[in-house]
Amino acid sequence: MNQTYFFNTSSPNLSTMNKIAGNCRTHLVPFFITAVFLSFFFFIAANAEEKSILKGRVLDIKENPVENAEIFIYDSPDVRRPADFISPKTDKDGHFNVILPSGIYWAVARLRSEEKYGPLMPGDKHSGDPVEIELSPGKELEKDFTVVDIKEVVRLSKKTSEDYIKIKGLILDKNGSPVKMAYAIANKNRDAAEIPDYISAWTDYRGDYTIYLPPGKYYIGAARVFPPGLNFTINNEVVLDADKTDLDIVIDNAE
Repeated sequence: MNQTYFFNTSSPNLSTMNKIAGNCRTHLVPFFITAVFLSFFFFIAANAEEKSILKGRVLDIKENPVENAEIFIYDSPDVRRPADFISPKTDKDGHFNVILPSGIYWAVARLRSEEKYGPLMPGDKHSGDPVEIELSPGKELEKDFTVVDIKEVVRLSKKTSEDYIKIKGLILDKNGSPVKMAYAIANKNRDAAEIPDYISAWTDYRGDYTIYLPPGKYYIGAARVFPPGLNFTINNEVVLDADKTDLDIVIDNAE
């Protein structure tokens, strides 16, 4: 036998429960929205405090803006590895702007003639030794970089004054064959910096080089990548007081 049950929705108990539920919805929904908004706000604020901005310009040696350069940023002084951060390319006025976590970094600027990674090649430009920078939380730091290529470095060091002497020779491999696309290094110290004190232009198929130096004591060597980093050979320690035309350099990493 089927039974039908009827509920009185106007009963005092049910009416009271509906009112309580309505009041909960009325008060809890705005509270929930406010809580979500505040959580999002504090999340954004906390992240904004941790982030810093490194900005500036990349210029050439004549202080002209350099377009399409990049800032390579490292979390240690070891820059002979992939960068931890890379800025967007500079605009036509040489400006760059990159957002980073706060901390201490080492940065170099580079401009490549082609889209590639690896050692810099002829025509590529570099800012030299990495610059140590410290970024405070939520702050901006402005830093400019000057980039040069190997030919510009040679022009800067090449002097016509009688105070400078001319050194010439060949860059050879261990078998005595001329090495193409290498350059000579002359440094006051045995350990070459990111950009050595003096360098020659790139060698051609004959392997010959010319370098201009003030008189003094030098460590003479050669490299095949620029900047040389650890990829260079020093095999002569010489004291120079006059032109020399037969100072050959035997390079280890000639492959």
